[in-house]
Parts: sequence; structure tokens; C-alpha cells
Amino acid sequence: MNMSSNIDSGDFSTIVRLRSNKNYFLNRELTFAAIDGTFSDIILEGEKGGYIVIGIIKGRIFKDFKFTIEDISVDDELCICEAEKRMRELEYYNIKENEVDLIFFDRKLSFDKSLGISVPKNSIGIVKDFDIVKRENLNNVENPPWLVINEKHDETIYGYFKLFPSSWVFYIESQVFVENPEELLSLIYNLGREPIPEALGYNYPLFLADKLVKYYRNKLSKFINVTSLQSNIRYREFRSWIERLRNDGKYF
Repeated sequence: MNMSSNIDSGDFSTIVRLRSNKNYFLNRELTFAAIDGTFSDIILEGEKGGYIVIGIIKGRIFKDFKFTIEDISVDDELCICEAEKRMRELEYYNIKENEVDLIFFDRKLSFDKSLGISVPKNSIGIVKDFDIVKRENLNNVENPPWLVINEKHDETIYGYFKLFPSSWVFYIESQVFVENPEELLSLIYNLGREPIPEALGYNYPLFLADKLVKYYRNKLSKFINVTSLQSNIRYREFRSWIERLRNDGKYF
């Protein structure tokens, strides 16, 4: 059921809810990939560099919106670079390697577009943190699950969602299901139902991708911190250490 409501400070938004008398089904199965990245800043040969880890969770969503995880992969890179910028580039580079129907990002798609990045048209971006006052006002919207649509233009939905009474409010930008927001809400609802406290109400594939990259980053964090103190370390030497750890299977 769709209805309109004043959410806060005069903002006129559309609230989308799931209808209790309707069973939601997709026309076909959909493949998906959720991607996330993390990095550690390091100094190599006196220059600013980074160690970057990218994680990809791939799976399949069935017609009844149930889903399964089919593949987990990790990519990493050591570079003399601006680590955050390079991480963003790697996320989009890796996802282009995967032919899937839906791509989930833990980022604001509109920001990446403003940087000149070509965002895949089948992307959904989910953001954990945004304006605190806005979140407090949105928490007053009752009876989740709901999707609040603030804007819809350039073939993109901009809004917020909350799936359970005790779960977080998330910001969302979706370039899929733009003309059928009930299906979009059904999709994010079913991907956010895993009974894990940290994941409940969020997006389980993105949750897994986040845990994956942090696991590998933290495995190497002590080594990276120690070697970063050696400001005269050569890039080639540091890279060989990373490759040796990978080949030994100690961290990867």
C-alpha cells in the first residue's frame, strides 16, 4: 500500500509498505553481487600508499525472494596511491568482472557519479550513516517494514528504509525496481531478515562482504603497522612480503 505523508520539516515523501494480502514474486530468478572494500594507509619509500582489500559476495534470489549465497571471493592490492580513491576504483573494476542482475554497494551512488564514475545501471547503494536529526524523525514512522521515497529522478529512487521495529534506518539509492517500489521493498526486506543482531534489518550480502574484508585487513594489521614504522622500506620488498604471506596461506 502506498500513501503520502509529511515526514519532517515540510518534506513531502511517499511511504511504501508491503500489503498483507499480497504475495510478492519476481518474474525470474536474479543473480546478485555485494561488494565492499577496506584499506590501511601505509608509508612506502617515504610516500603515501595503501593496502586495499575488496570482498565480493555472489548469490541468487529466487522468484519468492528467498536467496542463497553461491560464491565468496577476495581481491587485494598494494599501491603507492591515495588508498580510498583506489579502493573505490577497485570496487567498480571488480564488479564489472561479474555478470549479475543486481549489484549492492555500501556507498552513495550519487556521490560516486559526482566524481565522474560510471555506476552500473543495476546498482543499489545502501548507506548506514546520515544526518542524525533526519534519522530521529524517520524513526517516528510507524509499522515497519517501510520504504520512504524522498525523490525519484534520473531513473533512480532516493529514500530511506526500516525493516523491523528495533532495527536501524538506512539511506538507499536504487537504480532498479524504480517503477515498482513495492518489489524493491520486498527485496530489501527479504535480504534483511537474517536473525543475526548486526545484520537484522540491514542487507545480509553486504554484511558478509563487510565482515570478509575486515577479517583479512585485521589479519594483516599488526604486520602492516610494524612495517609502516620503517619509512625507508622499499615498495618491492613490502609487496614480496604480502605475496609470501598469501602464498603460504597464512592470511589468505
